[in-house]
Amino acid sequence: MIVRHRGWAVAVLVAALGLGCHAAKDDPEGQAGELADPVRRENAIYNLHQIYAATLAANQGDRGSEAVTEVADVIVGPLTEAYLNYPEDRINGLAILDLLAEMQDPRSMPALLEALNWRTEVSEDHAVRAAQTIQTIDVPAAERGKVIQTLGRSLERITGARPEDNKMRVSMIRALGSLEDRGATEILTAIATKQDENQNFLINRLAAQQLGELRDPSAIPALIKCLFLFAPNRPDLRMNDVAAEALILIGRPSLEPLLQVLAGKDGTANAIAKHYINAIKARRPDLATRMTVRQVTGGEASFALGALGFSEALEPLLQEAASSDTARKLNAAIALVRVDVPQAQKERVRAALKKVYTSLPKGFEGVAMRGQLLAVIAHMYDADMMPFIYEQAADKRANPELRLIAVQNYALLANEAEAAKLASLIASESRSQDGGYREKFAENQPLLDLAKECDTSVDCWVSKAGSGETAKARKGSYMLGRYAEGNEKAIDALVGQLGSEELGVRLAALMATDQIAVKGSSAAVSKIDELRTREEGQSVWARFRGEALPIQARLRSRGGDAT
Repeated sequence: MIVRHRGWAVAVLVAALGLGCHAAKDDPEGQAGELADPVRRENAIYNLHQIYAATLAANQGDRGSEAVTEVADVIVGPLTEAYLNYPEDRINGLAILDLLAEMQDPRSMPALLEALNWRTEVSEDHAVRAAQTIQTIDVPAAERGKVIQTLGRSLERITGARPEDNKMRVSMIRALGSLEDRGATEILTAIATKQDENQNFLINRLAAQQLGELRDPSAIPALIKCLFLFAPNRPDLRMNDVAAEALILIGRPSLEPLLQVLAGKDGTANAIAKHYINAIKARRPDLATRMTVRQVTGGEASFALGALGFSEALEPLLQEAASSDTARKLNAAIALVRVDVPQAQKERVRAALKKVYTSLPKGFEGVAMRGQLLAVIAHMYDADMMPFIYEQAADKRANPELRLIAVQNYALLANEAEAAKLASLIASESRSQDGGYREKFAENQPLLDLAKECDTSVDCWVSKAGSGETAKARKGSYMLGRYAEGNEKAIDALVGQLGSEELGVRLAALMATDQIAVKGSSAAVSKIDELRTREEGQSVWARFRGEALPIQARLRSRGGDAT
């Protein structure tokens, strides 16, 4: 009796002191079992995080590996249950969400959806973490409707403009786009077109951008509207760029609505454009006096139609390029370069471009416009436009800046014979002390030397296009754009430069890829997706995306992946 009494007393003492047996630190099942213990929960979450992270690292980050899957199978259920069962434990709840975010397991969705049911000044951070995690999860199709509905309800409850409110909006809108489910279109269009001072206009822009990810034709009317919307009392803050990108990603269904806008037949677009002009007038009456509704609507429609590239836009853009309005005809001329022009119609496009160029105004503004158009003409890679570019380089009455632009573009596109012609022009140019520009023109000599070396050899230009030297890579890209239509080796070389640290090299490779990948390029599409994921938010992507996304959409369409 005495021995038994002593054993019972020791057991009571051990229990009172918390000295009972606990799971080993590296035992996932045992640690998962301790999540229900409020005293052990924090330590259990920490240990589970360590176990999962170590297993993931040991398997090279492969969440689908057998070892990582085995750990997930044991712990994801208990973690989800612990989050649902102990909502009052906010600190440990956030730690659970952190681990679920790392696991990226669809089975955690009940916890993530519960976290979206946020409480003011209590659990906004839970909602943000849950929405960010949804962005990384491959949500099963059968569950997406419920996820969209929950995100929509959560967004509706956000009515303020606190930093916490905007963090929630951003993460939830991105989550909706990541689902790639058109069930989210109605929610996103409502946010994109909402005019409310309590909603930062950057939220409107983000919603329009995510609509592009869904590629839903039903969003087109809202996106047409977005082309002309601006922030309340801030006409300088617009969303025309992201709206155009979204329309381009949707593809062919955007064509006819944009043609209606170009023709001035979209009443909503006209009304918002007029409102925009009035807002400009209130701040800068000097600018507004030169603005017209057709100028505003035509500019946006021309850009988007050119980026889409469909041949049906050719005649309407040729008509727009014949306008007496300088801005309208310049925008249309730039768009014409991008349109898929039938061979029989190319001379009409050349004539239109030359006419617009010569009709642009004199003075500083006209010089900037001509320079822009010259650079665009170079991206036609058109042998029949080379004499025109040369004329601008040789015209000693022209603005020096224009001559420099013409010389450089001609040098980038010149074959051996054309390079010799330009070299002769440079030699005949007066030196700077005599009022000429020979020294500046001669800076392009390395490009002319490359032309002498490779002339029209595609293989030779492939080797140059892949170079780590900026001048060689750019020249190689331009020459492949001119001579390598449909050549897979050339396309591969160009795709290899899309991630170059030099923006000029990237753009040259991108434009040439667009020119020669007549059947699309899955490699280029994938590379642009990779760059977008890696560089989103960085200045290099901000400067590259305006050209990259429209070209990616065209390449995808040519490859048969059209909406």
